[in-house]
Amino acid sequence: MTVIGIPGRAGRTRRSGPRSRSGRSAGVVLLATALSVTLAACSGSGSGGSAAPAGAGGASGGTLRFGTNQQFEDWETVTKQNATFTSLVYESLLGVAADGYTLKPQLATEWKESPLRVDFTLRPDVLFHDGTRFDAAAVVANLERVRKTPSQYRSQLDAVKSVTAVDDTHVRIDLREPAPALVNNLARLGMYMVSPKALADGDWKTKGVGTGPWRYDPKASVKGLRTVVTAFDKYYDKKSVGPARVEVTQINDPDSLYNALRAGQLDVVWSTPPLAARAEKEGLKSAWFPSVLWHLQMYDTDGVFKDKKFRQAVCHAMNPQDYVDAALGGKGGVPLQRFPEGQPGHDPALRGHPHDLDKAKRLMSELGGGKRSFTLVSYDTQRAIAELFRSQMERIGVEVELEMPNFPQFLSVYQSGKYPAAILSDGARSGPYDYYIRKFAPDAAGNPLKVAYPRLDASVEKGLDAETPRDREAAWQEISTIVDEEALDCGYFDYSGFWAYNPKKVDNIVSTHHEVAVFRYKEARPQG
Repeated sequence: MTVIGIPGRAGRTRRSGPRSRSGRSAGVVLLATALSVTLAACSGSGSGGSAAPAGAGGASGGTLRFGTNQQFEDWETVTKQNATFTSLVYESLLGVAADGYTLKPQLATEWKESPLRVDFTLRPDVLFHDGTRFDAAAVVANLERVRKTPSQYRSQLDAVKSVTAVDDTHVRIDLREPAPALVNNLARLGMYMVSPKALADGDWKTKGVGTGPWRYDPKASVKGLRTVVTAFDKYYDKKSVGPARVEVTQINDPDSLYNALRAGQLDVVWSTPPLAARAEKEGLKSAWFPSVLWHLQMYDTDGVFKDKKFRQAVCHAMNPQDYVDAALGGKGGVPLQRFPEGQPGHDPALRGHPHDLDKAKRLMSELGGGKRSFTLVSYDTQRAIAELFRSQMERIGVEVELEMPNFPQFLSVYQSGKYPAAILSDGARSGPYDYYIRKFAPDAAGNPLKVAYPRLDASVEKGLDAETPRDREAAWQEISTIVDEEALDCGYFDYSGFWAYNPKKVDNIVSTHHEVAVFRYKEARPQG
């Protein structure tokens, strides 16, 4: 039996604010990484998707030639977020369905949660690419590495007291306090399982040794140009895998990628809305999916946005469909609440704040008139969205000054406390608890002015103390209700990702909602 202890904040007591939980200080890094990948991979995009049913057909073999603007550096999983490459060779304890939040068995076949404990049953007879057995000791070694490595994922294990290898196929995680987001986070990037031998040898960054369907082929790969993986002959579920070989070619320019697709050099490429539309006209196909969820971030709810009626007026004056039309070619959803149907926290009774200019004007009139203004910070490549927002606010008599630094500068200042508002994502696939600790908790990255939200604090406490799933879900729905009633968040729209592909060469391009720069390689079906 192997046990590791994971240092955390022992002996927490209740206080006027919520209990300090995992994921706080990492919030800025997590959002920054998500935004940087989105900027590079989407260049301005958001939702929905046209794809065949997941897992359609049997194993097809053949080669999948994919073109991306993402750059391969190495196979590190903890300090980098780039599933474009890491998802080829690594797997996690749990997988995520195409909806972006439903958990599925992967290296763990079963899991059971209680308030202070999580038990996993591991898949037997799984091998890493170097022949090392995947077992409970491997899980311990990987989680120990995560907690020792400074990164955005380290804090996700804050609530963990110990990880125990009960036997080869059973792992027990004991918690110091409830951690509602832990299991969900174990299915995400940064929690991939790497060969313990590669970790011990110190060469995992160059060898990329996981349990995934393909193994890295360094001889066929060309640094800075092409990364090649080939079928792992001892993979435990070969029938689920479409391509026998995947070649990922790195080209930064979207037009060059599209031309390589048209010339038959590539089968599927990352694309932009105009190029995706062009593909449909030229006998090719395109697919789009909700990459990340953007919305208005009102940081200063103790100052500029202190008045609830003003928040409501701003929310109703916004027309996110304009953003989708201008930046994404009309491809993107406009939800009216933070969590979609089927995800914890979704409340079908909520009406949200749909675009209603007349209502927005009435609310402004009820506020007694007077000049109102604030600054919105965005970045240079998102000018179209920022300008639309400014024009929408002008219609209700609100003056918005725009600051549009370049993207690196934006990342360094947008949550500094200097700016009252921004329009961007804060992690679309996070559940209610993660949403709270990233946006509303006193030490949340998305709450730079440390505004107090006592009603939300109380709901979170209810959720953490709930003894039944029903009571917990009621608390999470209460969070959604409070956010809606107080107009603390609004203006939601999907910032879509786009693919263009040749249907004569590949079919079934399926993306996971709220991932960026990657599709589900296993489910793609090379046609010849």
